[in-house]
Amino acid sequence: MERPTLHDGERDLWVVPIRHHSPACAAHLASLIEQVRPAAILVEGPCDFDSLIDLVCDPRTQPPVAIVALRASGGGQAPGRVASYFPFCEHSPELIALKAAKALGVEAHFIDLPSSAPEMVVGMDAAPRRSLLGSERSFDVGDYVTALARELGCRDGNEVWDQLFETRLAAPDWRAYFEDVARYCSSMRAATDPAVMAADGTLAREAQMRAIVARVRNATGGPLVAVVGGFYAEALLQEGAGQPVVGAADAGRSYLIRYGMRQLDALRGYDAGLPLPGYYQRLWHRREHGGAGLATELITGFAAHLRTGNWDAPSFPMVANAIEQAERLATLRNRPFPTRDDVIDAIRSSFIKEEIPLEEVPILNELRAWLTGTAIGEVPASSGSPPLVEAVRNQAKALGFVVADGERRRRELDIYRKQRHRAASRFCHAMTLIGTRFAERTAGPDFRNDAALDRLHEVWSLCWSPSVESRLIELSEAADTLDEALAFAVAQQIAALSERGQGRNALAAIDLFAAACRAGLGAGAEAILGLVEEQVIEDPELGSVVAALADLLLLRRGREALGLSEVGPLDRLVQTAWRRLVLLLPELADFGEDRARQMLKVLADMRGAIELARSSQAPVDPDLVGQAFAVLRRRKLHPMLDGAITAFALLDGQIDVQELEARLRGELSGGYVDPADRLAFLGGVVAIARELVWTVPAIIDVIDAIVTGLDEDDFLSLLPYLRLALMPLDPREVDRLAEEVAARLGANPGMLAVDVGISEQELDENLRLDRELADILARDGLA
Repeated sequence: MERPTLHDGERDLWVVPIRHHSPACAAHLASLIEQVRPAAILVEGPCDFDSLIDLVCDPRTQPPVAIVALRASGGGQAPGRVASYFPFCEHSPELIALKAAKALGVEAHFIDLPSSAPEMVVGMDAAPRRSLLGSERSFDVGDYVTALARELGCRDGNEVWDQLFETRLAAPDWRAYFEDVARYCSSMRAATDPAVMAADGTLAREAQMRAIVARVRNATGGPLVAVVGGFYAEALLQEGAGQPVVGAADAGRSYLIRYGMRQLDALRGYDAGLPLPGYYQRLWHRREHGGAGLATELITGFAAHLRTGNWDAPSFPMVANAIEQAERLATLRNRPFPTRDDVIDAIRSSFIKEEIPLEEVPILNELRAWLTGTAIGEVPASSGSPPLVEAVRNQAKALGFVVADGERRRRELDIYRKQRHRAASRFCHAMTLIGTRFAERTAGPDFRNDAALDRLHEVWSLCWSPSVESRLIELSEAADTLDEALAFAVAQQIAALSERGQGRNALAAIDLFAAACRAGLGAGAEAILGLVEEQVIEDPELGSVVAALADLLLLRRGREALGLSEVGPLDRLVQTAWRRLVLLLPELADFGEDRARQMLKVLADMRGAIELARSSQAPVDPDLVGQAFAVLRRRKLHPMLDGAITAFALLDGQIDVQELEARLRGELSGGYVDPADRLAFLGGVVAIARELVWTVPAIIDVIDAIVTGLDEDDFLSLLPYLRLALMPLDPREVDRLAEEVAARLGANPGMLAVDVGISEQELDENLRLDRELADILARDGLA
């Protein structure tokens, strides 16, 4: 293969092929620029980012940082904004190029398509692109890279790259280095289907780059340097250039934001760059020494990290052995210093003494996280961060949250006794609700479900990553404070319920309202109550309305802890849900066998809501529900629902115990063909008010009288449905019922729990013999 060309002499154009975030590429690029002394430097990146180059090069900008482009979503996506990122780290060749242009006092331009261009917005899979850098998947997968990895004895494309290029960090000849990068990338390109390059936007991006290069060439005298992903380099040396594409003025906004090492990590789904960027950052810092001492720094640093956590820290001999192994592995593999894989292999061999399982190993997971890094960059105050970002960041600092790095932390909040902790809890809930992924609640009291209210502490898992700030930027056009962003996000989500198939769903709407209350929306909650009320009024499902009512009552009871100082708006919503419940109750007469059990559960939940309303003195009218029950009793209902409504009528004083007893006798002794129908009425009664089993002796009397009159076959056919009808009883009540039945039969209740000590198979065999003996006695007239 002929030696590739970097320089087009006719146009005095140097095309430099790089891999994004490669320390070796960055080091050799600096040498190239120093020798060539270009009149302008052109960099692969959205051309509408030119206005941010000065901020990127500002001395106060500390990588990692990123330019984030916000645009309205479209193309079948949900309404809202989509963010895409163009990141820089300390060893990004693009950043080295821009800073070199600044130092030389020459022009610098981005030359890729605008960030709003279709090829930049949507990928081949129709999903929105999150990275505005050209994809480098071809460095990791493909026939050429796979074959080369096999030939070199490397595990994957990333180790191939390290072997061929990162190990040449200190090599003196930048020209030979970039010629080899160009040859490598040209081979990958030759193995790529042109149809794929057309479909994924590669060809359109290359045409844009050629067009802007031609425009700058016409306007500038002297050499030009164009720094692009290696895959595109060959195309930029081709002739032919059209007019560049210009981004629309209203296409969106772009900001320079803080970014994080974790977001740079290629193993986390980032579309370009090298995995475990913390390793390459340390390599970059040792570039003047050719990587010497890197293994010692990394392995001793990781050992010190383990000592600060809940790990068995390695001993000094283990650390020394790991350093020696890393150096020897590098020598064995013909590398001037230990690469990323050499260090991982050495630590795996030295720090893990037992057999290494095939699945994930915790200490190796920790190593990869440490080699990724947690650092977050800084941007100047003049970078123009929206007010919302600054307001939330300051609020987080005031509440004691760490926003300086991307480390995941655990925090306990004493929400009952400490006002500041309660404010921190609301902040976490608010950040969760608006979609920042800053906080995840792992334990604590649940006011919505009336659970674990005796717990004094909430426990949160927290991580302030760049994605937190990018989400805040997305919301910045609608809000300047967290409270405004919270109200906006909640209103949007309620409005979107119908689009998610949850329109006219009171429970889903109140789920959001409850989350907003936990987030401390406080007085602002009234602003969204109207939206919630619309959902309640239009909800056609009784089950959803009952669950929503219960939620509202629980929120009302815990309103002080949730910051709801005014109960009036919440009471109005409770009354609305109560009236909607009454309106939907008559529809129970329309439900048949297919939904009877589901609606029975709804009625049981409604009993709980009624009791909660009564105990909390909620401003509702119980007579309205009583009137609805009276109407239902005059209509033909499924036996299970009939039993439930009859139980409500007894509790409400509309009928007496004698009427319930008569109904039970009629249902249990009725001429139903299906045994399930005979016990459906009883199941409905017990599901609503299981205490009636003890307060109304007639229930057990009727069951006993009916069961006693059954032969064995009839009893066995009825038994599963009897169990189902009595399922609402808790274990203690089941034991109590068993003891009462045993006493009626003259048996010793104490013998019910005796362990006979035979197997189930032996019991079945004994019962079979018992039946055979009974048949023989009956045949001989001895039964």
